[in-house]
Amino acid sequence: MKQIAGTIMLIDRAGAPKFLVNKAADQYHLIMTEQKTALTPLASVLGLFKDQLGIDVTDLRLDELSNVVIQDKNISLFIFEWGTLATTQVSENIVALQAHGYTFEHPKELRSLLKQIDMSGVPHFN
Repeated sequence: MKQIAGTIMLIDRAGAPKFLVNKAADQYHLIMTEQKTALTPLASVLGLFKDQLGIDVTDLRLDELSNVVIQDKNISLFIFEWGTLATTQVSENIVALQAHGYTFEHPKELRSLLKQIDMSGVPHFN
């Protein structure tokens, strides 16, 4: 099955982007899933966010779709932003995600992760 990655971009108070990632053993990882049978890659990643992370996907807006290469595998990377959520809702979502090992990090904190990703690809649609 084809792997798919997804993240949520959050703009901090200083206007800098932060990205939702998983942290395990002091390493950051993209949030990955496999494309489900009879589902599009988009539906598969939204299902992961909804079912495993408890995110209300109706609050998400697709910001960017990229094709990346990780360990010689072409992977669709979906980058979302939260729509018009109140600050308290965003804070509650962050706390809930942190309880499950997910965190929002600035790109400078994700250097080792980003070195593993070739982002020169273009989106491909299945």
